[in-house]
Amino acid sequence: MNRLIYITFLLVFSFTSQAQVSFENRIKEIKRDIEIITAQEKETLRMEVEEINDHLEKKEITASEAEIQKKAKAEKCADRIEARVEPLEREIQNLVKGEIEIKNDDERISSLDEDVDENINEELEEVKGDVIEGLEDIKDEVEKIKSDWHPKKRKYKSEARTTTQFVFAFGLNNLIKGSDLNSIDNNGIKLSNSRFYEWGWTWKTRLAKNSAALQLKYGVSLTYNNLRPDNNQYYVKTGQLTSLISHPQTLTDEPYFRTTNLVVPVHLEFDFSKKRVKDENVIVKSQKSFRLGIGGYAGLNVRTKQLLEYKADGLRSDQITRGDYNTSSIVYGVSGYIGYKDFSIYTKYDLNPIFSDMVVDQNNISLGVRFDFN
Repeated sequence: MNRLIYITFLLVFSFTSQAQVSFENRIKEIKRDIEIITAQEKETLRMEVEEINDHLEKKEITASEAEIQKKAKAEKCADRIEARVEPLEREIQNLVKGEIEIKNDDERISSLDEDVDENINEELEEVKGDVIEGLEDIKDEVEKIKSDWHPKKRKYKSEARTTTQFVFAFGLNNLIKGSDLNSIDNNGIKLSNSRFYEWGWTWKTRLAKNSAALQLKYGVSLTYNNLRPDNNQYYVKTGQLTSLISHPQTLTDEPYFRTTNLVVPVHLEFDFSKKRVKDENVIVKSQKSFRLGIGGYAGLNVRTKQLLEYKADGLRSDQITRGDYNTSSIVYGVSGYIGYKDFSIYTKYDLNPIFSDMVVDQNNISLGVRFDFN
């Protein structure tokens, strides 16, 4: 009888030992597979992000587009890791479950040798602990990828109370007598080809902390006011008088007369963007709806020039004249705009006459479109 018990113990111990070795080896293989999967997917994500950065450096996409693409790639990377690791996790669970069943069977014969059963149990718990710790590390990496890029994880907050904008505007430019808009007809200046351009940088400050409804907008702008005389005429300075006269040659290209001004514009802006509430916080952002701005500007005339092109005796001449054409050195006026988001219709009117000491004052007026890139 003792001999039979001894043989049975040896068989059970041999089977248990082989199962334990097979269990440990497979667990180690799964751990290596999980590490390889994670490394592969992270390397794929790194290469995809580098490719997006290359497109950004080449200005093929904007910074916001690059951010969106990176978030999408990171989400796909996390999903791929989870999909590839999930069957391995299930296999580990099945292996552990099977090992526990073997351990339970061992308990039924534990009376043969309690020391052997205790050793098997300790080794099993140690291997299980290593596997669980490894899986937790992988899950932590997956969650970190998601938290770094997932758009739902970002914190919603209001924009800064003072923001900056790049301003670009262009449109038609002309002269009127005083405030008489009808005088724009037959004033010697072409209506369709006389244009203005404006480049500037502005700051905008909310007057109320939690509302974008009323804001003070101020900055600095460089404006080009171009006038194209009609009927082969050009500007001539005679003492204190500047007037349009006919050119002795036939002008081959439309002449233009340009004043360049450096001004400081100030506007009171009414912004109808709605504020939102997110996680009990008030989110305020401007330029998300209709806007209306009224104000004015003041500054200096920094340059005046005239360009003429004509042919004489078969020779082509380009005549550029710069200097004092009796233009006002101080410029100031009123301006306003109305629009939606970054785009608006824009008008400005110089209160100062373009030429000083004229019998009839003429003032510069402009109408066009304006972009405030927030």
